[in-house]
Amino acid sequence: MFYLIVWLSVSVIISKSSEGIKLGGATNADTNDPEIKEVAEKAMVQVNGKTRSRNLYKLVKIINARTQVVSGTKYYFTILAASTNCRKNTGEINLAKCAVDTNKPTKQFNVEVWSQPWTNTFQVTLT
Repeated sequence: MFYLIVWLSVSVIISKSSEGIKLGGATNADTNDPEIKEVAEKAMVQVNGKTRSRNLYKLVKIINARTQVVSGTKYYFTILAASTNCRKNTGEINLAKCAVDTNKPTKQFNVEVWSQPWTNTFQVTLT
């Protein structure tokens, strides 16, 4: 009987301590975290390669960010981007030097990034 009471007590403590934690699931990330900003900026290079626009997009704001530890890290972003005055396919372009085209509306993108640094993997998918 003693062991049954101890087992039940431990079970309740364990279940209460893990409430709200989804093991293996995505968790919210701080959009102001430097790592999150760096990954989102790096992802914009591939986002630009996947859009049909003639001009490059520039990251304006990270609306939402989540991370998930897998074999590496998955990042899930909702980002706001603005069209710039820089054309695609004109060679190496530094987005920091591209001015935002205020005559065009901003565009929201849902972006998934899988990063596996030890294999130099950085895959970007628009969802």
